[in-house]
Amino acid sequence: MTESARPGEPQPEESQPRKSPPEESQTVDAPRHSRALLALVAAATVAVAPVAGTVLGPAGGGDGAHSAPVFVLAEASHDIGRNDWAVQRGFAGSVGWVATYVALALAWLAVALWMRARGRGRQPETPWLKTWFAVLATEFAAGVLTIGAALYAQWTATSLGPVALRLADVCSPWWACVAALIVVGRAERNAVALRAALGYGAVLALMLLVPLPGPNIVKALVLAATAAVPALLVTRSPDAPLFRLRWPRRFRSGAAAAG
Repeated sequence: MTESARPGEPQPEESQPRKSPPEESQTVDAPRHSRALLALVAAATVAVAPVAGTVLGPAGGGDGAHSAPVFVLAEASHDIGRNDWAVQRGFAGSVGWVATYVALALAWLAVALWMRARGRGRQPETPWLKTWFAVLATEFAAGVLTIGAALYAQWTATSLGPVALRLADVCSPWWACVAALIVVGRAERNAVALRAALGYGAVLALMLLVPLPGPNIVKALVLAATAAVPALLVTRSPDAPLFRLRWPRRFRSGAAAAG
C-alpha cells in the first residue's frame, strides 16, 4: 500500500490528468466540397439549358464550338459567301463563344475563393488554387484546339478539314467543370465524385459529337442529372460531424464536472 503524498509535494505522474497538446485539441476536420461542386455544376447546367444550343453547342444544332472562330477567320480572309454555313453563326455568336469562356473562368474563380475561405486554417489544405488552375488549363486547351482546327480547315483543301472541325466540336469550355470535379474528388479521395465527373464528361462528349434527337434543353437537363444525382449520394467524412455546436465554457465545464 503506497503512502499518500504530503501537502506541498507534487503528485505522482499516474494520478495527474493527462493534458492534450494545444494542436491536438484545436484540430478541425477540413470541410468537404465534392457535394457542393456537384450541385453547383448541375445548377449551372440547368441555368444554361434554355440557351444550350449556343452555350453548350450540342451536335446537330448548327452552333458547334468551331463555327464562331471559322466565321471570324473566313470573314477576315474575305472568302465567305452568304450561303456558307459559317455565316449563320455571325459576330453575335462569336461574342457568345468568348463570353462563355470568360464567364466560366470568373465563376470558377469565385468558387475557388469560396473554397479557400471555407477551408482556411484547417487540415488538410483545400486545393482551391489547383482547382482554378485546372479550369484555366482546360479552357486554354479547348480554345487553342478549337482555333487550331479552324485554322487548319481554313488553310487546307483536303478531306481532313471537315474532320478537324468535327473533332473541334468536342473542345467545349464545359470540360472545365469536369476538370474541377476530378481535382477535388482526387484531393478528397471521393470515389463517387470521381465517377460522377467521368459520367458527366461521357455524356458531354456524346452530346457534342452525336446529333441526338430531341430539343437541346432536354439534352442539357439530362447532362445536369449526371451531376445532380451523385450529389445526393456523396457522403460526408465519417470523422466530420454534420453540425458543430460550440457551447459556452461554463456549460462545458459543468458537463465535465457532472461526468
